[in-house]
Amino acid sequence: METKILLQNDPLWNRLQGFSLDNPNVDFPFSKKLAKEENWTIGFTKKAIEEYKKFVYLCCILPNGASPSEIVDKVWHMHLIYTQSYWEEFCPTILQRNLHHYPSKGGLSEKEKHENWFRHTLKKYEEIFHEKAPQEIWIDKKESSKRRKPWLNNFKILSVLSILFIVGSCSDRIGNLLSVLFILIPGGFLLVSFLSWVSNKNNNSKNPDKNNGGDCGSGGSCSSSSSCGSSCGSGCGGGCGGCGGS
Repeated sequence: METKILLQNDPLWNRLQGFSLDNPNVDFPFSKKLAKEENWTIGFTKKAIEEYKKFVYLCCILPNGASPSEIVDKVWHMHLIYTQSYWEEFCPTILQRNLHHYPSKGGLSEKEKHENWFRHTLKKYEEIFHEKAPQEIWIDKKESSKRRKPWLNNFKILSVLSILFIVGSCSDRIGNLLSVLFILIPGGFLLVSFLSWVSNKNNNSKNPDKNNGGDCGSGGSCSSSSSCGSSCGSGCGGGCGGCGGS
C-alpha cells in the first residue's frame, strides 16, 4: 500500500500510466501490430507493454539506468519504430528527457557487464515495486522452448509411427511397409538434427560476438539525456538493451 501511494505521488509514474501506445483513431494500433509480429496473445502483449513502462521508469529514476528483458526490449524496439510517438511525445512530454538505445559492442566483457546489470535491474525492480518481476516477461524462456521444440515434434512423430506400426502389424504387407518407414523416417530426422547442430556450432565459432549480443540483459545499451539526438536511429537492432541514467 505504501509503495502504491509513493508511486501515485510521483508525476513521472502518473504520466507513464496515463500514456497509451495505442492510437485510438487507427484500425491497427501498436498493441495489435506488436502481438501479430511477435505471435503473442493480446493479453500477453498488454502485460508486456505495462512492464515496458516499468522498465522505462527504472531507467529514469536509477542512477545507472536499467536493463530490459528480451520481451521488454521487443516492445521498446517496436516503440522506437513509431518515431513520432517516441521522439515527439513520449520522450519530451512523458519522460521529459531523451532515452537512447545503442547496440552492444560485443565480446565476453560486455556480456558479463550486461548480465550483472540485468541482475541489478531485477533486484531494484523488487525493491521499488515491492514484488518480483513477472517471470513470463522478465525471465524469458521462449528461446529455450524453441530449442526443445524440434525434438518434441520428432518424439510426437515417432509416437504416431509406433502406433501405426502396431496397428499395421495385423497385415503383413502394411506391416512391412511401416517397418521400412519406421526405420527410414526417424533416421532422417536424426541426420537432419545432427547436421543442424553441426551447422549452428560452426556458425557460433565463426561469429562468437553474435551469441554475446542477443541474450536478455546482455545486448545493447542506451542513455537518457535532456538534449536532442538522432544516434538511436542507426542502432536499434542490437538485441536486448539497457539505459543509463543521467
